Amino acid sequence: MKKIAPFFLLLLANIYCSKNNDGSDDQVAPAITLSSPAQGQTFAGNQVVAITGTITDAEKIAEVHIHISNTDNGSLLVDIHRYPGTGNYALNETFTIPGNGTYRIQVIAKDNSANEGRTTVSISSN
Repeated sequence: MKKIAPFFLLLLANIYCSKNNDGSDDQVAPAITLSSPAQGQTFAGNQVVAITGTITDAEKIAEVHIHISNTDNGSLLVDIHRYPGTGNYALNETFTIPGNGTYRIQVIAKDNSANEGRTTVSISSN
């Protein structure tokens, strides 16, 4: 019994220390609301496009990624990364849209618990 007791205590200490002790059971992804651009919106070539909206999370938003790609040929045009560290983030970015194409804007937000929210809009230019 004496040889088992230290092993048992070590096992209990290991289990206790490996638990998440910050009180967080966050399993909810950040919520992303895009104000602009609107789904299917058409712009003139070489026009500046504003990407605006809000991202909220009950905890902290660790990362925000904005990927803008040409859906006609798959090329990545813009890749923006932000690290807000707050529960609310005002999205406010711009890019110049090339002429004659269809483009996908994808916004991805991750919180400190690795929950991931995504939203995508497609836009075009003439």
